[in-house]
Amino acid sequence: MGSLNKFLAKPQEITIKGNVIALHPLKAKDMHLFSNQDATDAEKVKMSMQIMKLSIPDSTDAEIDELPMDTFTKLMEEINKLNGFKDDRIDRVRKNIKQRQAGD
Repeated sequence: MGSLNKFLAKPQEITIKGNVIALHPLKAKDMHLFSNQDATDAEKVKMSMQIMKLSIPDSTDAEIDELPMDTFTKLMEEINKLNGFKDDRIDRVRKNIKQRQAGD
């Protein structure tokens, strides 16, 4: 074992809507997939979907595509937390969803 082995993160289980799911931390080798700070909206969506696929390896593209927006944003929030990311955009999306739901 190398000296960095002790820092390798293990999957973390979270509960969303009463269901337990394991989230895998992102790895340095995947950084290129989500490091574009000047990404277009379409590229940001693609990056988010790639991040989710890496974080939940047994998920399918079709499953991710069909997730309700509130579940998608909650998962992304948890993924960001797990990886030490702060994403104000996810916070704004979540706030907008809650406001729309309150108006229904």
